[in-house]
Amino acid sequence: MKKLSYYLAAVFSTVTLLTSCLGESTNVSDITVSGVVFSNPKAGLKTMIDAGTAYVYIPNLLEVGNYQENTCIGANIHIDYNSAENSNWGSVGYLTATLNGTPEVFSQWRATPITSAVDTAGVLENEIPLSFAFQQSAYSNYVRGWMIFSSGVKIGSKQTLEWVMKYPQELQAVEYNGKRCYNFYIRAAATGDNTGASGQSVINAWYVKTALDRIDAAEKAAGNQSYYLKFNYVTSIDAATNKLTWKSDVAQMAVTTDSSNQ
Repeated sequence: MKKLSYYLAAVFSTVTLLTSCLGESTNVSDITVSGVVFSNPKAGLKTMIDAGTAYVYIPNLLEVGNYQENTCIGANIHIDYNSAENSNWGSVGYLTATLNGTPEVFSQWRATPITSAVDTAGVLENEIPLSFAFQQSAYSNYVRGWMIFSSGVKIGSKQTLEWVMKYPQELQAVEYNGKRCYNFYIRAAATGDNTGASGQSVINAWYVKTALDRIDAAEKAAGNQSYYLKFNYVTSIDAATNKLTWKSDVAQMAVTTDSSNQ
């Protein structure tokens, strides 16, 4: 699994530790998870969330919303390990949980190779600058090829956002602050009335499997265990010259050791 999946694994491990140390009375947890909706063929096609480190079954999920297969969502859930449903969850293959609130559906976008100079040098139509490209949170994850994380942007409540992620076709590692990095470019465009625009953290799900599979293969062949993604983003656009000012955020990733992100 990727390093961004560490959060859920850490929570589950902590709960298990509490059980062994403090007894069953403490064996409950309220946590935030994110992942991909899917129908589990090994559980009678029950609709679940693949959270990367575990499958989570929420019996009333489809009563709350019409979450189609491959939808990326985040939710705050309650897990009772003392319940009959979870008494043997390791063998059953999934956890049963209840919702603490309505799940959040994340906009989904696909990373694609750079095809022209405008992808990194020219101003996009209706482009707006970002305050940050990557920020990790409880929702951060990488599962089934989808990388979920926050980006910062200043927009109005009536505006519509379009997001773009590009990467060099050659996907060559570069040295950045002593880190072995791969360049990606995240940009945003906004349309509509920007009255009352304010800074917001927007969670997106990005399909990056094609690129990360190639990076994984190269890093594994080199004997490396981890690498960094360098997310470049535009912080300002000169209105007179259209000159772009770039900054970058980095995210550490672990080389894949299993097939959890098929």
